[in-house]
Amino acid sequence: MKLISLNIWGGRQLKQLTDYVSEKANDTDIFCFQEVFDTPTDKTIIQEHYRADILKQLKKVLPNHTAYFASVQDKMEFGNTVNYSIDWGVAMFIKNTINAKVNDIMIYRERNSIESHGSTIPRNLQYAHLKINNQPYVIAHFHGLWNGKGKTDTENRINQSNKVKEFLNKEEGKIILCGDFNYLPDTKSLAILEENMINLIKAHNITSTRSVLYTKPDKYADYAIVSKDVNVLNFNVPNINASDHLPLELDFN
Repeated sequence: MKLISLNIWGGRQLKQLTDYVSEKANDTDIFCFQEVFDTPTDKTIIQEHYRADILKQLKKVLPNHTAYFASVQDKMEFGNTVNYSIDWGVAMFIKNTINAKVNDIMIYRERNSIESHGSTIPRNLQYAHLKINNQPYVIAHFHGLWNGKGKTDTENRINQSNKVKEFLNKEEGKIILCGDFNYLPDTKSLAILEENMINLIKAHNITSTRSVLYTKPDKYADYAIVSKDVNVLNFNVPNINASDHLPLELDFN
């Protein structure tokens, strides 16, 4: 089984993103995307060339995958509220041949509770229950809260991690947790999630999860963490400029 996790930067690098996803579509079973917009309107480009229709664009290049979109906030363009229908959240694309049950829980604030600052954008954990070789798996991902003050520990981030961990601890089966956590490697927020798990970013000595399109100093944001019973066949963070984040590619069974 192959999984890819990527914060798609709101589809800002549309051609590079869709080219990469198209290239990986045939042999990737599960895509976990963060920073996804969806709109029923005919609007395409919004502020700074982000794509209001990026979910539709991804569906076009992944016709053999089922899309599961989990919105956290409607009528919002990256923190700016608007007066037309648009949703922002995360999405999973799972091959049509895989029987999966997908849902989400809130891990920071409540759905549609944004206030005047981007740090109040709600956050959710999207997860899928599925079986691989008759073994139960939980595949989960999230886009961790942003506060505009770096990726260090805060009370809200620690609480967010505790909610994720409490949920996963109740689940049965092998666990894969991935996404753009917005944490630095040495934070307590990350250590909570790492407990009794394997952090593949650390285990594989990955030195950055950000592409050259990201010019700020902190080069870590994205992680893949697996339970110890997951057989990792390969893990790679390729240098692809489909976003200001790099994709996390995991081959496992």
